[in-house]
Amino acid sequence: MKISFDQFKLDTDIAELKRGDKEVALEPRAYSLLVFLISKRERVVSKDEIINAVWDGRFTSDSALTTCIKSLRKALQDDGEQQRFIKTLRGRGFRFVADVITTDQKETISSSITPKPKLDTGKILPTQTQTIFQGKPSIIVLPFQNFLAAQQDSVIAEAMAHDLIQALSRLRWLRVIARGTAFQFRMPAPDLKSIGQQLNLRYALSGSIEALGHMRVISVELSDCDTSDVIWAERFEVKPDELHQIRQTILASVVSSLEMYIPLNEASQAALSSSENLDAWANYHLGLRYMFRFTADDNSQAAHYFSQAINQDGRFARAYAGLSFTRFQDAFLRYDHDINKAIADARRLAEQSVELDSLDPFTNYNMGRSFWLSGEAEVGLGWLERSVALSPNFAQGHYSRAFCEVMQGQIQLALENTERSLNLSPLDPLLYGNYAIKSFSYLRLGDLPNAVYWAEKAASTPGAHFLIFMIAAAIHALSGDVKKTQYWCTRVKARKPDASSVHFFSAFPFVDDALQSSLKDGLQRAQL
Repeated sequence: MKISFDQFKLDTDIAELKRGDKEVALEPRAYSLLVFLISKRERVVSKDEIINAVWDGRFTSDSALTTCIKSLRKALQDDGEQQRFIKTLRGRGFRFVADVITTDQKETISSSITPKPKLDTGKILPTQTQTIFQGKPSIIVLPFQNFLAAQQDSVIAEAMAHDLIQALSRLRWLRVIARGTAFQFRMPAPDLKSIGQQLNLRYALSGSIEALGHMRVISVELSDCDTSDVIWAERFEVKPDELHQIRQTILASVVSSLEMYIPLNEASQAALSSSENLDAWANYHLGLRYMFRFTADDNSQAAHYFSQAINQDGRFARAYAGLSFTRFQDAFLRYDHDINKAIADARRLAEQSVELDSLDPFTNYNMGRSFWLSGEAEVGLGWLERSVALSPNFAQGHYSRAFCEVMQGQIQLALENTERSLNLSPLDPLLYGNYAIKSFSYLRLGDLPNAVYWAEKAASTPGAHFLIFMIAAAIHALSGDVKKTQYWCTRVKARKPDASSVHFFSAFPFVDDALQSSLKDGLQRAQL
């Protein structure tokens, strides 16, 4: 889309801003902010909305937002006094106030089938077409660069790329280029943009292995083929004699990280497109973006995007699973007054998703979760075990297994699966839930100091909801900390004024009587 205002022209298809004939340099955040403000120009947008859109909901300071606004104003030759383009409304937010003219750029796509050209891996000439972010995300795992002298050590470079291709191929939401094609690109510095255009790819995973003193260093990078930007990177240092043994650990870390960072990038790309240009997969990833924010409005927005995806593709299993997740939230966090209907919807939608794709870990995961609120955690556990059997690196599957296990009093298993989840996804959106399970577990073991520590950590983690605050209030009450108990009670009432133990034990259907009794005592002491 081309957007004109004042002397400026913004082309969102190529992410370019010009003033007259001269290109205007913009930092990525400032560019995203400009596109967002223009897209919402009919109204004032709050700081929270901007942070959700530009920073993907991640925590950021007011000063970072202020700096971004100043940077954008400077690029537009505006300032806080004139406010010709971006108007500040104190206490309310910001609004783009300049007159805007938009022009859609629609390309005609030929329906004829043409043979694919033979790969030229020696030299790939760039084409003029832009990578289109539609359909299922796709990735190529390039051969790792080997900087080791010893031949016996260099085998690991080949093995790592091969193992990653096999592991990523198990992810039902990702199209993975086969080894036979991927391993043709044995170049010291591959042109990712050209590879992406030739194979119609969005992502490339590359890596290297080298010696550093007495250690071996494996570096891995996930890049956007269209922009060549690095989306995620990690570095692993291991002893030479542990190189082969630690391969599975590295593999699990890489796969779980990609399960987080690729959907985040997909949602960011989709957010920059106009809604009529979004396909089913783009709507699905936008739904994921809102699903994990755990507020009523965001949950409703997630449901909207999942429904849009289903309208576009009636056999989209993951969209049904996502919609099941939102209805689970409606019941679990009491967003919907008709709890029984929300529970029934969560089950029905999960069943539809499994019927459409029984081998997808995410559909099995939501099927398992649908049994929680009906008090059938032991039935759900079987589905959750299936989800991690299908994808051993599925962190949220391990977390949900731990939840079911702690409800049933299987404390050691719950702690083990929580650790697996945390090791696989240390920045997971459900991080607070893992900490809450640890708190429950230590309370059941009679270790009150550890129970207090993890309850406080859970409630203080971004994304925590009122039920997590109730856990903190109850366990602080059991420890006799009046000040902390009052603090978390206040947070509970601010988030959910009618919160009660009825809500709590409906959401957490404990089978273990001892754990339920302890928490009931804590909630009574906290006057909840």
